[in-house]
Amino acid sequence: MYTPPPLTPVRTLAAAASVLIGAVCATNLYGTWTAWNAHSVVADYVAGLPGVTDSDLYAADDATITAVWVSLLAMVASVTVFLTWLWRARVNSERLSGVHHRMGRGWTIGAWFCPVVNLWFPRRIVDDIWRASRPGVPADQHQIDPLPLSPLVRAWWLVLIANYAMQYLLRLQTNTSDVTVGYFETIAVYSTISTGLTLVAGILLIRVVRQITEWQTTPRTTMEGTAHQQAPLA
Repeated sequence: MYTPPPLTPVRTLAAAASVLIGAVCATNLYGTWTAWNAHSVVADYVAGLPGVTDSDLYAADDATITAVWVSLLAMVASVTVFLTWLWRARVNSERLSGVHHRMGRGWTIGAWFCPVVNLWFPRRIVDDIWRASRPGVPADQHQIDPLPLSPLVRAWWLVLIANYAMQYLLRLQTNTSDVTVGYFETIAVYSTISTGLTLVAGILLIRVVRQITEWQTTPRTTMEGTAHQQAPLA
């Protein structure tokens, strides 16, 4: 009798990814606070308010630099863990059903780092993992297109793309040579909007990760008609 290969463990990685995505959101909040703090300090300094000195300007600048580095570290950690989870989830989804994914397995990682196509390939990857992991996929189903897309994945990706656009505008602002009080205010406003989008995208992504993980760690009958052996939930 055919025994399907065991699923690779994803639950611990899913939990770690969720925590790190939350950490990215937290560091973005801190970064937004430093942006508004810098604006406030610069505005008070330019206005000549008593008690506001060069030391306050340096302190605000140091806080901003710290926020950038902390945010970068959190992002690198979260991306590393999330992509590790995504790879395992892709492998599991192929073992759970016989549907053919639209993208080769290598794109599970590569899609995020290739210019231009990273605007839609990653969503395809996650959408197909979602569809192939859902319980109830017919045993004779091989075409993935008839399977329903996930509104949750769609919402997450739209918010993420909107945040990409906002971060691009933010970078354009930081490259200007006209550094005034208005400049700091604009940076703070853009940072606030970007952080809001990051929070929404983070919450939606955590829900996607948890749902796929729940489907993949719930024992079921596979397309071969035998109960699938579950890997240790680690």
